Amino acid sequence: MALYNDTWMETLLSKSDIVSIVSSYVSLRAKGRRLWGLCPFHNEKTPSFTVSPDKQAFHCFGCGAGGGIIQFIMEIEHLPYAEAVQLLAQRAGLELPEEIDDIELQKARVKKERLYAVCKAAAEFFHGQLISDAGLAARRYLEKRGVKAKAIKKFGLGFSPNTKNALINYISVAGFNENDLLEAGLLAKSSKTKGVYDPYRNRVIFPIIGANSRVLAFGGRSITNEAPKYINTSETSIYSKRRNLYASNLLKETKAPEIIIVEGYMDVISLYSAGITNAVASLGTALTSYQARLLKRYSNNVYIAYDGDTAGQNATLKGLDVLAKEGLDVRVIELPEKLDPDDYIKTNGVEAFRALADSALSLNAFKLERMACSYDLNSEEGRQSYAIEACRFLASLQPVEQERYTISLARSTGLSVETLRAQSKQSEAREIKKGHYKNFSAARPAHERALEARRRAELQLLRTFIQKPETLDAAASFKLEDLFSNEVYRNFALGLKEAYLQKLKPDLVMLMSGLASEQAKLITEALYEDMLTSNPEQFARDCLMRIRLADIEEQMLNLRKEANSDLIGLEDKLELMQHIMKLDNERRQLRLQ
Repeated sequence: MALYNDTWMETLLSKSDIVSIVSSYVSLRAKGRRLWGLCPFHNEKTPSFTVSPDKQAFHCFGCGAGGGIIQFIMEIEHLPYAEAVQLLAQRAGLELPEEIDDIELQKARVKKERLYAVCKAAAEFFHGQLISDAGLAARRYLEKRGVKAKAIKKFGLGFSPNTKNALINYISVAGFNENDLLEAGLLAKSSKTKGVYDPYRNRVIFPIIGANSRVLAFGGRSITNEAPKYINTSETSIYSKRRNLYASNLLKETKAPEIIIVEGYMDVISLYSAGITNAVASLGTALTSYQARLLKRYSNNVYIAYDGDTAGQNATLKGLDVLAKEGLDVRVIELPEKLDPDDYIKTNGVEAFRALADSALSLNAFKLERMACSYDLNSEEGRQSYAIEACRFLASLQPVEQERYTISLARSTGLSVETLRAQSKQSEAREIKKGHYKNFSAARPAHERALEARRRAELQLLRTFIQKPETLDAAASFKLEDLFSNEVYRNFALGLKEAYLQKLKPDLVMLMSGLASEQAKLITEALYEDMLTSNPEQFARDCLMRIRLADIEEQMLNLRKEANSDLIGLEDKLELMQHIMKLDNERRQLRLQ
């Protein structure tokens, strides 16, 4: 991930003290060699968040967040790597280097900065037009939709006048050209005339501002109901609708413990105007894992409030699994058919919407409810068919969840809890046989246990390398590439070894500076746990033995699986069994050491 040359990065890090930076966000108190405070990344009452001045790193023993100063800025400001570095450079009074390690990356950065500037200038032009005499019709349209002056300013709303060259003339004065507007998606090429035209003319403009507070793209809504009603910027080098959410720039301001996802710009603005400031819109696309991870930066609790029509409910179903897969706790705010949040609030008021949110359905409850809509529950046959499908779904859940929803299903179908449990167990048995999902009551597979044992041994081995350089001698006969299956551990260990071979103290801050946040968490886990052993060399050898044992377990599992195959002959089976016995003997010898 590192984009900048080492010399410049070392200067930046030397001018950026993690205690000073973190203290501007978190109240810290000294305790021993570390400073402690309440973690800014999860809710807690007892401090588990710690900063180490000597390591220039942070770690939370509660949620596992950790890293160096760059990762802290990435997480706390919700910024990508390059922009976190830029923010630190500004704080340190450093100019970004003209040259970065990759010439193509340098060109891309220059291009992106120009597009950011174009979009900012265009947003200023559109907003100026809206509040001028030229924007009277657009203001009347917004007023009719209930959008007040405060919301217009907050969301930077604008208007593109119904004049052929208004935007290009303004942009030209600002130092940009037609090609810049094309690349930013503000002009389009005509397939008929081959010329360019302004697709946003005579439309209210919704600037799409990223989490980095920079204008990325635009949406336009016709004020005369001309088709298409809405148009949106296509993909550009600074904008991807799959990676952004409308109003994500405002999430830093909200104190709400959850985020509400809606479909449209006006839904967000209507909610905000009513005092609900924690809403974002999904930009007319099915929810993606990128958007889910963006949401997770701000909260683990997400409510979906898509339109009440069939299309909206189908989109909700698809979005639920995407969000849940990223570890988010998802609930569904059910709106009456044919109403969107904007309509609902205008018709029923904000308190009625809050009441819907309070009674929001869990992910699985919503799935069961939507499933029920496919059956006639007034007929015995319909209730039976629904129960069979629902039990098949319940069988895939954890036992506690099964119990909860089985009781609910019994109420809606009129069948007994015992009958539904029996049906779920039957469905579970069938699905396990097919290999569709695992039996939750079964122990973890042996290969999973072997992998976890290896991961723990790798972590402890890396910890010894960091804290006791002499322990590298214990691994001298091994290739570090073979010892660490985890790429983050492997690269960090190689960096340590390179420094030790040169008789240098490893620059842990520099080694960690180029890591993504999730990668840095793995390293701080190794940094923060002190070694509780009086013989680190022997401890390192124990780690090496456990890594080898884990590898043997994995090899034996694979060989047994191969030997049990009906596709190989007796001679091959005997050869595989001999190999297994040899590995088993090595395993026994290692365990005796």
